[in-house]
Amino acid sequence: MLINSFALICSYLLGSIPSGLLIGQSFYHTDIRQYGSGNIGTTNAFRALGVKGGLFVFICDLLKGFLPVIFLRNLPGITWPLLAFGLAAIVGHSFSIFLAFKGGKAVATSFGVGLAIAPVLPLASIGVFFIVLYISRMVSLSSVLAMVFASCFVCIYPDGLLRAFIWAVSLLIIVRHHTNIQRILKGTESKVPFGLGYRKEQEKK
Repeated sequence: MLINSFALICSYLLGSIPSGLLIGQSFYHTDIRQYGSGNIGTTNAFRALGVKGGLFVFICDLLKGFLPVIFLRNLPGITWPLLAFGLAAIVGHSFSIFLAFKGGKAVATSFGVGLAIAPVLPLASIGVFFIVLYISRMVSLSSVLAMVFASCFVCIYPDGLLRAFIWAVSLLIIVRHHTNIQRILKGTESKVPFGLGYRKEQEKK
C-alpha cells in the first residue's frame, strides 16, 4: 500500500512539471503564458516557441504520461492498476502543484499514457486528429473529436476499467476545452496556417 501511494504521488508530481513553461524560459527566454491562450501546453508552445520548441514540449508532455506507466509496470510491490498512475500524471499536468493547481489541457500527456497501455487506441485517435486538423485547421476541435472517437473506439476493448479511464479522461479534456468550444461555436477560434482552404484564404488577403 505504501509503495503504491508513493508511486501515485511521484506520478502526479512528474505530471505537474510545467514542461512548456520551463522549456520556454530556459531555452527561449520566453514565458509562454504571455502568448496566445496563455496555456502551458503543446498548442500554445507552438505559437510561442515555434515548431522545434513546440515539438520539444510535446515530447516532454507525452513522456510525463508514458514513463510512469512503463516504469511502474514491472516494479515489485505495485498492485494498483497502472491506469491509476497514468491518471495521476494527467491530473498533475492539468492541475499542477507548481502552478497553483493550474495547467494544460492534458492531450499530449493522455496520449503518452495511452501509448503505454493500449497503443492502438491513441494511434487511431491521432489519425482522426490530423484528418480533422487538415479539414478544420483548428487544434481544439481536432483534440475534442479525437477524444470523442477514442471514447467510442475503446468500446471494442473488453476491459471495463480501461473504458472507464478513457471516458473519464475524454470528459476532462473536453471540459478543459470549454472556452475553445465556445469560440468554435462563435466562429472566432484561431486556426493553424495550413490545411484545407488556407491558400485561398491567403490569396484573398
